[in-house]
Amino acid sequence: MSADFPILLLALCEPAKALSLSGVIARLKQEIPNARITLATSSASAELFQDDDLVDEIQAFDGPIFKLKALGSLSELSRRKWGLCVDIGPTLISRMMKAKTRFTLNPNDTAGVVEQVAAKLRLDAAEIAPGLRISPRREAGVRRLIDNGRGQGALIAMAPGASWLGRRWPTERFAVLATRLMRDDGPFANYRLLIIGGESERDTLQALRMATSRAQVMEISGEQNALSAFAALKHAAFFVGNDELWLHLAAAAGIPTFGLYGPSDEATAPLGGHVHTIRGPRSLADIQIIDPKLKQNVCHMLDLSIDRVAATIERYMAEHARP
Repeated sequence: MSADFPILLLALCEPAKALSLSGVIARLKQEIPNARITLATSSASAELFQDDDLVDEIQAFDGPIFKLKALGSLSELSRRKWGLCVDIGPTLISRMMKAKTRFTLNPNDTAGVVEQVAAKLRLDAAEIAPGLRISPRREAGVRRLIDNGRGQGALIAMAPGASWLGRRWPTERFAVLATRLMRDDGPFANYRLLIIGGESERDTLQALRMATSRAQVMEISGEQNALSAFAALKHAAFFVGNDELWLHLAAAAGIPTFGLYGPSDEATAPLGGHVHTIRGPRSLADIQIIDPKLKQNVCHMLDLSIDRVAATIERYMAEHARP
């Protein structure tokens, strides 16, 4: 029997970036049957992998990684011998690790995590596209929620929240968009609206829920974590949202994904032909002229019209309608 091949994946970064490793994990397990994968990541990112039976060990860190408790765990990892260490942070921590092969993401490379890892491992980026694993129990629970006891009506998913006002498309425009798409004479009549967001976005979610009286509305937020949102997104016809974690989850779910962009770089958007970025007339460079550090507490999304978003969605979905 072959000895374990220990692999350390360092993803001490935000969940949207850590998500990029989900496809890499599956590919490593396929290529190296005796691989034993340890994932060191933030607590928020660890939630995405809690159902993943391909990950053998998760080390989750809260707050600064140089706190005493975190340093103890990192010290323990540094005493092990690793066959492969991949650091997508990137951090200096990977230098502490004893590894035969080491790969640290280059933050100055315009290529994203998936593209850089694919190049290093000599793989096609499509072979390591993100895709989370969820437990049958979670899938069944989410299925019951979205079926609503009747199993009726397809879903449109929207995530109107954003951690920064600058990249938050106005909630009232999401409401108008939902009504336009789902009205009786609209292209998605009789669809239901699935609203997704985190606990910190609850006010925004509630505003969309209250403004969309026409639709049968469901919500996944708060105690229902990001992994449950991913499970629900797999059942949606398509997704519309700002440049946040939910956009990346929708892309990983493999559904048509429409990202609303303003003060964000399309180069960081998820990969795939089913992912579409929509922006107004201004480029990121144009926005940075008035907000160089992208920190001003003003909305930079006002020039993205409802007509433009709706037209992009309607055109793509019509062209790719199932016979």
